[in-house]
Amino acid sequence: MTVDTHKQKVILEQTSCPVCSSSDAFTIYLENGIKNAHCYSCKYNEFPYKERKNTSQDEADIVNSTKVMSARVATNKNKISLEEYYDHPIRELKDRGISYSTCEYYGVRVGVDTRDGETPIYHLYPHFDEDNNLLWLKRRECDTKTFSVIGQSSQTSLFGLNTIKQSGKKLFITEGELDCLALYQVLKQNSSIDWDPDVISIPHGSTSAVKSISENLERLNQFEEIILVFDQDAPGKQAAKDVAKILAGKVYLANLSLKDPNEMLLAGKEQDLKWAVLKNARKYQPDGILNAKDCWDRYKKVLETPCYPYPPSMEGLNDKLYGARPGSIIIVTSGTGAGKTQMLRELKYHYLRTTDFKIADIALEEDVGDSIGGMISLHVNKRITLPDVNIPAEEEENAFKELFGDGRVSLYDHFGGMDDDNLFSKLRYYSATGHSLIFLDHLSIVVSEFAASGGERERIDTIMTKLAKFVKETGTIIFLVVHLRKGENSHKSFEEGAVPTLDDLRGSGSLKSSSLGYYRYGQESTT
Repeated sequence: MTVDTHKQKVILEQTSCPVCSSSDAFTIYLENGIKNAHCYSCKYNEFPYKERKNTSQDEADIVNSTKVMSARVATNKNKISLEEYYDHPIRELKDRGISYSTCEYYGVRVGVDTRDGETPIYHLYPHFDEDNNLLWLKRRECDTKTFSVIGQSSQTSLFGLNTIKQSGKKLFITEGELDCLALYQVLKQNSSIDWDPDVISIPHGSTSAVKSISENLERLNQFEEIILVFDQDAPGKQAAKDVAKILAGKVYLANLSLKDPNEMLLAGKEQDLKWAVLKNARKYQPDGILNAKDCWDRYKKVLETPCYPYPPSMEGLNDKLYGARPGSIIIVTSGTGAGKTQMLRELKYHYLRTTDFKIADIALEEDVGDSIGGMISLHVNKRITLPDVNIPAEEEENAFKELFGDGRVSLYDHFGGMDDDNLFSKLRYYSATGHSLIFLDHLSIVVSEFAASGGERERIDTIMTKLAKFVKETGTIIFLVVHLRKGENSHKSFEEGAVPTLDDLRGSGSLKSSSLGYYRYGQESTT
């Protein structure tokens, strides 16, 4: 006799098991004055232990009893083979709301508790091929809800594939076996017609979705419509989108009010589930693809987009472009010294006085003090930044308060280069804080550090693409200064009066295609 101090049991004997025939795993022990027995091999229990006078006869009686037949089924998971699947009984899954007939239809069997021969302790979900050959099993423990695989699960058969028709109108695909059972049961029981809906499941959750569907693509394409009823969590939604891409044209995505079909069944939402998959599933369309019949509001929104006129001094520009529109990039260019920065000052001052916009000024070749002085000069109509121009201190201070006292103008305190990641970080901040107009002077400085390595053109392509996306998403207006490249095959420079074209913009062809407004400063013509 030994004492198991850890479990506080008195071990009386270790002998052969009457169920699995282990020679020494059957342990008889005394606990609280009661003699019990437990087999550490097959997990068979006897509570309390039954004394045996004729061991061989008693074993025969036990083996023939329903309880012990169930015990032989409920062996250790490592003891279960594919062949033993057929020894397991079919039971309804009460805790998951699944009926006996549903389990029978899909061949779901259970391992039962040895103490009563009835209580399920694990489920067995069979994966058959289309000829009803058993390929492998998935085992689900009822208490821990963990899964294990019996057989070669590398054969990515879809659960329930042997139950569906060769072709049909609708095929429903869920993310798990229990959801497959629940959806089939709801559609079967809540229909006015006698039918067997075609419902299958991917074998290993969202992570296996694309692989499983791809390997069975030819079979699935026999159906006119495929409705994905995946879990409503982030992985499930992403998996549904990924699968939809390879089945594009016939795929519908179901939107459920709870996480999955089995939860809806347990919550008594059978009707909601039924209509969610039969009537309310939306057809999948890849990102960016729209049907024109659904775009009336988008059309009206464009018509209603306001234009903000340029200053009266730019009457010719207003006649052609009607002003600046939200979601636009407006490029300002000219030869060196022609006054691009001054033009931007005129525009900033004009919009500051005629709108309630917040304005962001990223002047990379100008000190903040110079930017402030230039704006005040316009306000008082005096060139106060020149040494020989005087202005009364009170007038100067009042002009500053009138221009900047309401806090609508933000400046960027920097001189020199700025990488594009830093630039877009600032742009996103300005947009998030309500700045509708952004002035950037100038583009070449943003990419200057890449010019020596020959990456200037590629960097400009990237920046212009990002800027175009940024203004469309945020509705901001960006005035962007771009320099001209040195004139080629011309007797005159731009500074001497040569007329620039779009192809003379320094850097990349993307500049002329990405900009949504263009003005050649110093010339009468506009584009």
